[in-house]
Amino acid sequence: MKFLLDLLFRVIQLFTEPYFLVFLAIVIIALLKRKNKRKNLRIGVGFFAVVMIIFIGNGFLGKLTSGYLQKSYVNTIMNKNKTSQNPVIVVLGGGVVDFDNTEKLHTMSYSRLVTAYQLYHEYKMNNLPCKIVISGKGRGQKSEAELFSENFKKMGVSETDLIKEDKSMNTYENAKYSSKILKQMAPSDVYLVTSGFHMKRSVALFHTFGLDPVPQASDFIDTEITLFPNSYNAAFTFVMLKEVLGIWQVQLYNSLGLNG
Repeated sequence: MKFLLDLLFRVIQLFTEPYFLVFLAIVIIALLKRKNKRKNLRIGVGFFAVVMIIFIGNGFLGKLTSGYLQKSYVNTIMNKNKTSQNPVIVVLGGGVVDFDNTEKLHTMSYSRLVTAYQLYHEYKMNNLPCKIVISGKGRGQKSEAELFSENFKKMGVSETDLIKEDKSMNTYENAKYSSKILKQMAPSDVYLVTSGFHMKRSVALFHTFGLDPVPQASDFIDTEITLFPNSYNAAFTFVMLKEVLGIWQVQLYNSLGLNG
């Protein structure tokens, strides 16, 4: 059953791709024309496609989606008193870029790196212990966990405070494998560091594996309402729509007992 649902959500995910929507509209119009269907119907399909492109490209849908995904986490940044005795910071990988045969963290990863370090530094300034669990394998020769670790050490984080979870390939596995490590450590607090648009789904998955992390959003994305559609608004809107779909998938799987 899970395999079929996975396949279904992959198909649905296509509808969050702008090029697929344009391609689908063209195909529908072409088929209607070939079968000599009413001209008004073809015009209607074309008009609907144009309206959707405008609605997505002018930033309106993006504004609504960004609020749904991120608003809950704006005031959670660094607002907890850093006095617990055995905290663990979990930072989720944001991707690896292989450019000219050199692997570097994706741009998105650096805000997560900085936010996790700021949390860690606060504890160390108060002479309190703190560990960082770095979660992510990625698809490069070096894992996300390894690249994060190299950067953390350059920033002054002790190697003994770094724990690499380098098996996970997606957010579900981030939560699954990190939870096994965390349950062995029995921390007083768990801080979860990832991007704001990615936080709601991440927290839901960590809840699935019995953890209640304190969300610490490292960055936020938003769109700007514009008179004319633009690619910036469209790109971020589709990124966020995928996250919304992912949240619905987590909720459905949890209700059916398919996660865990």
